Amino acid sequence: MSVPNPNNIPGIFNWCDRWCERCPMTARCTLYQQEQEDRAILESDLSQEEKMEKIREKLTETLEMLGDSEEEFEMDFDEIDEEEQEEVMHEQEINEIKIDIHPISDLSESYMKESMEWLRKKRKDPVFIPYFDIMYSEEKFPIPPSKEISKVINLLETVQWYQTMIPVKCRSAFNYLADKSFWDDYPVEERGYNGTAKVALLCVDNSIKAWKGLLFWSNNEEDSIMPLIEKLIEIKHMMESEFPDAYLFIRPGFDKKEDESF
Repeated sequence: MSVPNPNNIPGIFNWCDRWCERCPMTARCTLYQQEQEDRAILESDLSQEEKMEKIREKLTETLEMLGDSEEEFEMDFDEIDEEEQEEVMHEQEINEIKIDIHPISDLSESYMKESMEWLRKKRKDPVFIPYFDIMYSEEKFPIPPSKEISKVINLLETVQWYQTMIPVKCRSAFNYLADKSFWDDYPVEERGYNGTAKVALLCVDNSIKAWKGLLFWSNNEEDSIMPLIEKLIEIKHMMESEFPDAYLFIRPGFDKKEDESF
C-alpha cells in the first residue's frame, strides 16, 4: 500500500467537479494521485496478470479511502434491528420517489438531453466541424490552435463536461437533504447537502458562461442556445431556493472562509 501524502487535503474530492485536467489542487488530492498510479501501471511493461493484480490492490485502497471519507455520514446497519432496517430502506425508497418527481429532476434531465442533442447536431455543422476535429483528436497538431480557436474549443468542452454532471449533482444534493436532521449538528458551512448543492451551482454557473460565450461567438445560434441558457437559469434559481445556504459551504482546498459566492 502506498504511503499517503501528508500534504493532501482529506475529502477534497467530495466537493469538486471531477475535471482533474483543469484542477489546481491535484497535487493535494489522494483520489487523483491514485488514478495516476493506476494509469502508470496500465502503461508499464508488466505482464497483463501483474497489471491486473496491482490494479486490484489499488482499487481496494481507493474503496477504503472513499469509505473512510464517507464513514461519518453513513448509518451502521449492524447497530439497528431488522424492523428498523426495513423502515430505513422504505424511507430511502420514498426519498428516491420524491426526488424523481421533483421539478428540478425533470428540468436538469431535459437540459442534459437537449444540450447533448445540440452538440451532436453541431458535429455535422460545417461551421463547428473544425473545432470538434481538434477537440476530439488524439494527435498533436504541428501548429497550436489560435487563441480564438482554443477559446471556442474551451467553451464546447465546458458545455460537454458539465451537461451530465448537473442532474447528477442536483439529485445528490437532494439525497443529502433527505437526512437534514443529521446535519443539524454541523455548522452551515459544513453541511453535506450545501456542499453538493454548491458544486451543482458551480456546474450550472460555468455552463451558463460557456453558452453565453458561444452565443457571442456565433451570431446564428440564438434560437438554439437561448432556451438552454433559460433552463440553466431556472435550475439555478430552484437550487438557490431549495439550498439558500449553499454558497456558505466551505469546500476544503477550494474556498476561503470569507467566500460567499463563486
